[in-house]
Amino acid sequence: MKIQLIGGDRRQLYLADYIRAHGFQVSTSALGTAAPPDWEADICILPLPATRDGVFLNAPMAAEPVALQSVLDHFKGKLLFGGMLPPAPQASYRVIDYFAAEEVTIGNIVPTVEGALALAIENTPFTLLNHPALVLGAGRIGSLLASRLTALGAAVTVAARREASLAACRALGAKARLYEDLPLQRFRLIFNTVPARVLEEEQLRRLPQDALLIELASRPGGFDPQKAEALGLRVMQAPGLPGKFAPETAAEIIGEYILKEMEHCE
Repeated sequence: MKIQLIGGDRRQLYLADYIRAHGFQVSTSALGTAAPPDWEADICILPLPATRDGVFLNAPMAAEPVALQSVLDHFKGKLLFGGMLPPAPQASYRVIDYFAAEEVTIGNIVPTVEGALALAIENTPFTLLNHPALVLGAGRIGSLLASRLTALGAAVTVAARREASLAACRALGAKARLYEDLPLQRFRLIFNTVPARVLEEEQLRRLPQDALLIELASRPGGFDPQKAEALGLRVMQAPGLPGKFAPETAAEIIGEYILKEMEHCE
């Protein structure tokens, strides 16, 4: 069985090695080499996200743009994996979106949190020890991030919409508040994990002038980055942290899921 990987970042290179190590014939294209895709391959694996604009493949290492529709058409009727794939007629495309898989989502939590911590440490002039840090959102990523920050000695506050969501964070040693009760003037380091507006301009104005906001959530995000920057705040958009800070681990998580699905599709 021949497998073709097209586009993506370093995750795709590690993913190719991972699948190849399991005995499959693997080729890569638009990944830093000029090799054309093997259109005769049995399976195609696209990156995460498969596209950023809906037109071209997400292929930052390619020498020239790759049209997403062209790739889809070449693999019509074949098994195609990708992350955050646009809708496709199921009669024409056998599509599996690995980003929608629960095990992939859960597996990416740790590399996301570790990447967020690395960004914070690299981009702040102070240690995390005893420093106030605000985590917006008490979901999977927010809870683990709060736990890791607490372990590093930060004075962590977690914010959420419902009191029930905050109980587990208190058990981990973090302070927990509803959004409307936040003393925002205390926080120079803010992580957002909520894919919905939780800080409007009025709240942004209450933050310290040198505050750093790290956006971990998908669009629209927890705040308007343009308004934040207009107020002099520092903003870091941080999508795809697993691929940037732990590409090998991220590839193994995706690869394990893909190999399992390949068995089911035989």
